[in-house]
Amino acid sequence: MSQPLASAVVLLVVPALVANNSAPSPTAPQGVPVLGAGQHTVPAAHVFVISINSDRLNAPTDLAFNPQVPDQLWVTNHADHSMVIFQHVGSATLSSSKRTGTDGQHFLAKPAALAFGVPGRLATAEDENQITQPTTPGTFMGPTLWSSDLNVFDGGIGSHYGMLHNSPLSVGIAWDHDNVYWVFDGTHRSLTRYDFHAGHPLGGMDHSNGEVARFVEGQVARVAGVASHLKVDHDTHLLYVADTGNNRIAVLDTRTGTRGNAIVPNYDGDLQYEMTGAALTTLVDGSAIGLQLPSGLALQQHALYVTDNGTSRIYAFDLQGQLLDWLDFSAQVQPGGLMGLTFDAAGNLYLVDNVGNQVLVVTAPSP
Repeated sequence: MSQPLASAVVLLVVPALVANNSAPSPTAPQGVPVLGAGQHTVPAAHVFVISINSDRLNAPTDLAFNPQVPDQLWVTNHADHSMVIFQHVGSATLSSSKRTGTDGQHFLAKPAALAFGVPGRLATAEDENQITQPTTPGTFMGPTLWSSDLNVFDGGIGSHYGMLHNSPLSVGIAWDHDNVYWVFDGTHRSLTRYDFHAGHPLGGMDHSNGEVARFVEGQVARVAGVASHLKVDHDTHLLYVADTGNNRIAVLDTRTGTRGNAIVPNYDGDLQYEMTGAALTTLVDGSAIGLQLPSGLALQQHALYVTDNGTSRIYAFDLQGQLLDWLDFSAQVQPGGLMGLTFDAAGNLYLVDNVGNQVLVVTAPSP
């Protein structure tokens, strides 16, 4: 059930001296305003904290704005199968509520990522491979489709429209179209397309109308404790991948691949199969620029933004993989903290700090 909390406040982060960082310092041909326009230090950007302890963030991994309510920000809590939802972001009436419902330890188990889809829907990826309910094994895990209506969503069984089961340790998710989502399947080291189709009524249990297609099995790698985010470019049908375990940004052409053998076990009695011959390429080799653990991804104005969980840096690349700019965030966020990131409609950059249990916003300095 919803648990309203006291209103959060906006706190200015006083810039600190930038800590020494052992990672190489890459060069960039041009600057990006929201990352400090080529100066690479937090004092060159404007950084604020929008969350306080009473918001009850607990190892946040990802965040996204509800497209139907532009000032409503949803944040996944990995440590206690919950969601914190901020309302009126950017205003003096900012508030938050925490949602964790019945059987949330299964349907929202250790959420690593979320993605909004068609109006009224969102989905989460569950980073779990242990037994979460008495009647099913630990491998009985996969993404969950939810209502995004705050009058309905509680993070439990009663507010879900579907859950499909064949991707334990999922650490990333991205919306494609309709009720189709891409999942970073950490167990099978794959990128798997989940189509919930119509799903089921709220709180239902029949998952037999789903469809699961597993791509590039064995070609991507999860790192325990780090989210590996995904992002679909709907103009090109390319899926961008934070391939954390291989220290790269990879790209899957979602239009490639041929249907192959059936996937087993099939817990849901739906249609499940592997895809062979899909085109997965490397856009950015992390080792070439000092990137260590790519985690968060966001597309904004034909640029790809990436958080480095290992060095607390944020990178921006063009869509050919060329470095545009980077910002050293290590004075504000410890290594292991940076994961998900997103932009609001005004172009401000929002980040989760998994270690410090906070949400931060970075704005471009005034001209």
